[in-house]
Amino acid sequence: MHVQFIWNPPKNIKDLIYNGLKAFNLKHLPDQPVHSVACVAEDPGDNFLGGLTGQIFTNTLFVEFLWLNESHRSSGIGSKLMAEVEQQAKQYGVTDIYLDTYSFQAPEFYAKLGFKEVGRYTGFPTEGVDKIFLQKKIA
Repeated sequence: MHVQFIWNPPKNIKDLIYNGLKAFNLKHLPDQPVHSVACVAEDPGDNFLGGLTGQIFTNTLFVEFLWLNESHRSSGIGSKLMAEVEQQAKQYGVTDIYLDTYSFQAPEFYAKLGFKEVGRYTGFPTEGVDKIFLQKKIA
């Protein structure tokens, strides 16, 4: 056996690892499709203000990214986006929403929306920053 550390591994190595793990995981999960979703906000002139992306799998929604143009933060748009995606997700049988955020991003925003912290990496991805894992039961 030979073990080696690879700096910036090539895509084929990363794909071998990812696909092997995915194949293992699929043996333990329902055979259901993953649905990509997005919720976006535009002004009356159809200018993009921000939005979120996520994935619905069985009864869960994972919010991957939420971003708003800085000039529209603290305006209620983020809350409207989250309320809309929650309402829509319920129609597809979603009972729980999951997401993660950094300590310098929006943990207070999510707490106001009813999300609870369920985990935290301290000092990640660098000293002085935490990655926070959040969950909200919606049904």
